[in-house]
Amino acid sequence: MALEFQYSTKNPLYPVTYISFYAMHTRIEMVAVGQQECAGRELAQQLEAEVKAMERRFNRFDSRSPLAVLNTRAATQEVEVDDELFLALELCEAFRRGTAGYFDVATYTSVKGQVSYMLNPDKHTVRYTSSGVALDMGGFAKGFALERVRKMVTDAGVESAVINFGNSSVAAIGHHPYGEWWPVGVEHTRVSGVMAREVHLCDSAMSVSGRTTRGEYHIVNPRTGGTVAGEELILVEGRSALVAEVLSTALYAAPRAERTEIMKQYEGYQVTELYCREGGTTESREL
Repeated sequence: MALEFQYSTKNPLYPVTYISFYAMHTRIEMVAVGQQECAGRELAQQLEAEVKAMERRFNRFDSRSPLAVLNTRAATQEVEVDDELFLALELCEAFRRGTAGYFDVATYTSVKGQVSYMLNPDKHTVRYTSSGVALDMGGFAKGFALERVRKMVTDAGVESAVINFGNSSVAAIGHHPYGEWWPVGVEHTRVSGVMAREVHLCDSAMSVSGRTTRGEYHIVNPRTGGTVAGEELILVEGRSALVAEVLSTALYAAPRAERTEIMKQYEGYQVTELYCREGGTTESREL
């Protein structure tokens, strides 16, 4: 899908920029308020280029990507990686420890529940701990990219915007020009066109994980290797889009009895379990 750009001055006080493109297997959209058209076009091209570059870096199925090279070589030797991949792996290891192992980019590794790779910060090298290690950044890259996009938009001087990665991860800059927040809907998983929840974002982010609107289960419990088939959605709201993304994934994989303990590591984040019922109703439970 080609980059889509629209610009409206219907209200000259609040000119609106809309951009949309496809990357990381999802539709990425942004609505920004207050930009000049030429600046909006330039920013749109920069955002698309940056996200697609990150997609290439973290694509384990592309033999030319740094991650694929790592998966091929790091079990037998130290592999030097670029700054961005090294930082990402540092963050992933911190999240693995902070979520009791329910977030782990080594989900598809044959040996479960152990440290999968060793980082050498002096050499910027990575070495896998066994031949069965294979890293998949799919549960991390989208939140990482969303945080990068939000920073780029803020650095461009935008003070009011909402950025949507596939309706499951959303970040807001400032508030809607006609209100105190940006309203964001969480889709009901059983009835099309119905919202399970409306979230209000202002300089904050949200992520939701769980059963898809097509009834599919796609999140793997990294401690067992099995697909999680919980009926609830896990909605996480807070400052960082990356942390929200990681937590929504980890908490969905974790048993309910362990979720509260995990959240003691992440103050300032609100977690809601949403249960979508037949007929379009939704039951919720705050964690």
